[in-house]
Amino acid sequence: MNASIHPPYAIFSRQEFYATIGDDLGLGKEILAIVLNEIPTRIRNIQNFIKRCEIASLRSEIHDLKGMVGLLGCASLHQQIISLKTISQPITTDQVISLNTMLDQLKLLEKDLRLFSKTELQS
Repeated sequence: MNASIHPPYAIFSRQEFYATIGDDLGLGKEILAIVLNEIPTRIRNIQNFIKRCEIASLRSEIHDLKGMVGLLGCASLHQQIISLKTISQPITTDQVISLNTMLDQLKLLEKDLRLFSKTELQS
């Protein structure tokens, strides 16, 4: 693949990620491996916490997710997650919509990261 041509990403910003990791591709690969392993579990956990109205667990999961997404340099999604840290009890309809939007964004991020890992970090 031509080094100057990069696939389009829905959520992920390669520039923000490279700004986070600097020139340390080993660190980048390590971060991606951890995140790609964690995202599906985090999505399931959040879905379950919403269904069971487990607010404390949901807040904790969102807090952890905020750090993970921040490490990737996904500023827009990071801000969205920050806004969900103050989730209330009971969860309002608007908060459920926001949570589901965030979950959709996380699924897109996972696809982006798999593509990025495959096309740019293979070695």
